[in-house]
Amino acid sequence: MKYKVSLQKCDSYDIKEVDKAIEALLEPLGGMSKFIKKNDKVLIKPNMLSCKEPERAATTHPSVIEAVVKKCFEAGASEVWVGDSPPAIFGRTEDFWNKTGFAKATEAAGGKMLCFEKDEKANIAFKVFGKGITASVIKKVFDADVVISLSKMKTHNLTRITGAVKNHFGFIPGFSKALWHKKFTKVDEFSAFVTELAKSLPVKLHIMDGVEAMDLQGPASGRVKRNNILIASESPVAVDFGFCKVVGLKPETVPIIKYCQRINWGPNSFNDVEFVGTDIEDCLVKGYIVPPAPPVYLIPDFVLEFIRKLIWTGPNLKNNKCVKCGRCKNICPAKAIGITSSGAEFDRTKCISCFCCMEVCPLEAIEMKASPLMAIILKLRNVRNILSRNKKNE
Repeated sequence: MKYKVSLQKCDSYDIKEVDKAIEALLEPLGGMSKFIKKNDKVLIKPNMLSCKEPERAATTHPSVIEAVVKKCFEAGASEVWVGDSPPAIFGRTEDFWNKTGFAKATEAAGGKMLCFEKDEKANIAFKVFGKGITASVIKKVFDADVVISLSKMKTHNLTRITGAVKNHFGFIPGFSKALWHKKFTKVDEFSAFVTELAKSLPVKLHIMDGVEAMDLQGPASGRVKRNNILIASESPVAVDFGFCKVVGLKPETVPIIKYCQRINWGPNSFNDVEFVGTDIEDCLVKGYIVPPAPPVYLIPDFVLEFIRKLIWTGPNLKNNKCVKCGRCKNICPAKAIGITSSGAEFDRTKCISCFCCMEVCPLEAIEMKASPLMAIILKLRNVRNILSRNKKNE
């Protein structure tokens, strides 16, 4: 089976250009009218990770939201809601809506903002590695006639990338996300959980905003990287394959995609993907840096117990940036953070390296740190990858 992935170049967030780009992006997939019928009620789920301005590239850009909401109404939708649930809401949800530009964009297009934390909840059941799981998500995802995901092209220190599949994690409200991080502490377990959750939700269309992306230490405090690309598909896995293709990343090295391949959900390789729209060669970008998958996650538990003190990755406080707001402490599922006169302190014996603290820090005062031995391993692997790429290009 071939999965159709539409690519479209977009050189700015000017609303007129984005509107044309979204129209061209969806045309090879049948247009918005393929997904939305007259009087349909639509729920749009962007990425609203943190309370940051659009130019920080931590959230879906408001121009993309505005353009998609407009397309929904043009296709006949009677109502369009836009909402997401960040890992931790401190203060008013409206502050997030305003700072990210979501509220203004949604209102301009005629839509309504939806507070996931206040919406009714619904339980869904699925299995992760054969074990039954019940998770609570917002009920509106099942009440809507059509659900559309607007993910952001970003990296992630745990799962390597934050893509279309992982965007479904936001349907779980607020602090509950941290509890699932605590339950599934290993990257393969967490990836399986996110994937099975995504499979259980009725999302019909997936669009990724990569006009301005984020690389290095994402998903909240990385570097803004202009990739000038929009990606869309009916399959979230296929969108993530498009992400990998554009930035030169092997899909099987992404834990979430690796699990999708294991359960045969979505494409298994690029041979299963049909790229349409802008020619793929015109969409490739250089210099997009993805965090390596820490090899510690591949080590068996009984071995890991002996070497945990030597090989680890975890959060580290940057000098003179912490304002002791306590957000990292409140979100930490492992209760591994304390706030002292010097700022946040991390208990390495409790830390599960989920990096939730990095996601909620308003001043990007937290970075990923590796132990000396781990740093050597990562550098050696990076050298190996560079030599491998150079050999391939010869």
